Amino acid sequence: MYPFVLGLHNTLRWGGLLAAVYLLALVIAGLTGRRTWTRRESVAASVYTGFMYLQLLVGLSLYIGVSPYMQAILDDFGTALKSDQTRFFAVEHVTGMLLAVLFAHLGNLLHRRQATDAGKFRAAGLWFGLSLLCVLALIPWWRPLLRL
Repeated sequence: MYPFVLGLHNTLRWGGLLAAVYLLALVIAGLTGRRTWTRRESVAASVYTGFMYLQLLVGLSLYIGVSPYMQAILDDFGTALKSDQTRFFAVEHVTGMLLAVLFAHLGNLLHRRQATDAGKFRAAGLWFGLSLLCVLALIPWWRPLLRL
């Protein structure tokens, strides 16, 4: 089960990154071109946020029970913190990605509360931009980029 869930987590990463790039391209176009916020932007925001929620669920299943590597790390957490790679997965990756999900959630929530289109684009740019920065900073780029 572990290889399947890890492969799913990896595949969802690429879907989420594509959704984020598309969403931020729409947001940047809206910020620079004084466009109106349309259903297309709302759907893009919901799709990206949905990818983040799904990634969270799959990632937590790896963290809590499916991954034999995480089980070994959690069994001897003190020793795991002494290694850069195990500390990355035990603490940094999970914490940063939780922040990324929180920022995506805030982006999806707060852009809807804005009264103007410019406000929607600003709120979306800020929160979804922060979310993507967290994701990009905390992807383990040294691991295989595609697992099937």
